Amino acid sequence: MTLFGSHLAQSNLSPGHTKGYILVFLCFCVSSYRCPNCNSPNSVNVNKMYNGRLLFACIKCNICGVLRSAPTQDEAYLEFLDRYDSGQLAKTQDIESLVEQEKLLRPIPEINFLLARNNAEKNDLLMSILHSKKDYVVDFRVLNEPEPEAGSDLTALPVDQSLIDAALAKKIERLYKFQEESIKQILCGKDVVIVAPTASGKTEAFSIPIIQKISEEISHFSSLRPKTCRKGKVLAIFVYPTKALARDQLPKIKHFAEPLGINVNVFDGDTTKAARDSIITTLIPEIVITNFDIIHYHLFNRTKFSRLIKTAKFLVVDEAHIYTGVFGANIHHIIKRLERMSGSTNKKKLQIVAASATLPNAEEFCKPLFGREMNLIRGSGRKGKINLVLLFPSLRSQRSLMLDLLKLTSTRHHKTIAFSKSHLGSELLAFYSSKQGVQIKVHRAGLLPQERKSVEDSFKYG
Repeated sequence: MTLFGSHLAQSNLSPGHTKGYILVFLCFCVSSYRCPNCNSPNSVNVNKMYNGRLLFACIKCNICGVLRSAPTQDEAYLEFLDRYDSGQLAKTQDIESLVEQEKLLRPIPEINFLLARNNAEKNDLLMSILHSKKDYVVDFRVLNEPEPEAGSDLTALPVDQSLIDAALAKKIERLYKFQEESIKQILCGKDVVIVAPTASGKTEAFSIPIIQKISEEISHFSSLRPKTCRKGKVLAIFVYPTKALARDQLPKIKHFAEPLGINVNVFDGDTTKAARDSIITTLIPEIVITNFDIIHYHLFNRTKFSRLIKTAKFLVVDEAHIYTGVFGANIHHIIKRLERMSGSTNKKKLQIVAASATLPNAEEFCKPLFGREMNLIRGSGRKGKINLVLLFPSLRSQRSLMLDLLKLTSTRHHKTIAFSKSHLGSELLAFYSSKQGVQIKVHRAGLLPQERKSVEDSFKYG
């Protein structure tokens, strides 16, 4: 306060300008204070903890104190000074024990034990993250499971040679056991739910048999026939919860469908009017990729698209685990309306295939969602390993933690995705990251389709 008074006394400001000067000065010096122990100016930093308390610590002599939240930070600093005068502040050698006792940081021996237990002592990135001394390390473990159980060779499958050649082109020479079982049950007309880890091949497990059945339905296998001369009908609907995921899966499905002359297309909110008109009138796809919002809108308004999909015989619902609660009840009734439009009866009904990576009770979950019994096919294991770190930002904000993680991964040239629970959170994270030299782009709903597509392609192709 003496420093502030001396600056004000030496100034030539008139009384009318004093208020503005005070506000600007307080905003400038509120972040750090003079240390009462070593008398160093601006050496006491203030960190706001997760429970509202403040940690005052001198960066030079390392005295520190944890204080309860006060109406202003200046009042908390005054309490910090009172504690120093009464000898209540932690000594230099007690700082680590203080923060550990307050459960603000995990003891270094415990962190080192976690690293050693998972054979990660030489992983520079993980060492930097876990030893930040700004976050509480809740847990760290390596998820390293064996690959899923192997099944039969591709040649043993009762499918067209073109599908086998397409799989071989992707260097798939042997199926996993759950893929083989899925293909056989779907070919037999059964409703199934596939539960297997991410990137284990669920798309191939349901795409291959459905494409095989479609090829048998339309009775043509020649890919030489000009598509512009063909007017087919929709036989399968593949539903994905997001437009980004739908477009990510499109090339995989096309890879197996196009050799058999089967047309696949996306119909959602990003589809242009010209493309929509082509899909509805000229180039009707046998497989349409969409989402439940689109299906609901067109069924409700009885549009041309709703009449187009009434011929569907297969419904694939990927990421089924997200359809819970009231949202799931709404999806249940959309599926029932789709079944009524497609003329499903007890003898001839819409065949449903669901897929998920995270459903522990798949049969119990899917029965009320789809209104029927589903055969469960479960695949265990995964390819590669996952380093799972759970951090709690005890001595900083969550955004500060995210910014540090982005800097650590980007400087090591790792592809990184940072998820946020809101559009504003995504934009703010990108804004502050760019200020620190991190190349980051936002991908969210509300952006123009071409902008989202550009971000997807940039990330996918490095």
